[in-house]
Amino acid sequence: MGSFKNRRGVDGDMMESLYIIGVIILGFGVLAKLLLDLGHQIDEGLIELDEKLALAIRSVVEKIPGLGESEPINPIQMAFAQLIGNIAQQQQKQVIIPPKIIERDEKGLFVKEQ
Repeated sequence: MGSFKNRRGVDGDMMESLYIIGVIILGFGVLAKLLLDLGHQIDEGLIELDEKLALAIRSVVEKIPGLGESEPINPIQMAFAQLIGNIAQQQQKQVIIPPKIIERDEKGLFVKEQ
């Protein structure tokens, strides 16, 4: 007895193999979709965790006395900052003196100026 063939000329064993291959491809597609969804959920969870952690840190910092508050700038510190800024500006405005070139003899020794 011969094996069963359908209208397209494909026998039963070959159809079975095609069904198995189709199910495997479909399984890989479903797996890829699930992995993409899991990746998106992880991203959203990390963003939410980051926001909650920032709020928790902010509330802890605000509860610590002296750490959450900013004190005004000390006038002496401000004066020192202005002094340093003025010194830096004066140094930038100074004229740069070109270097003096001293001649050498054929042995490479410096020659005295006359």
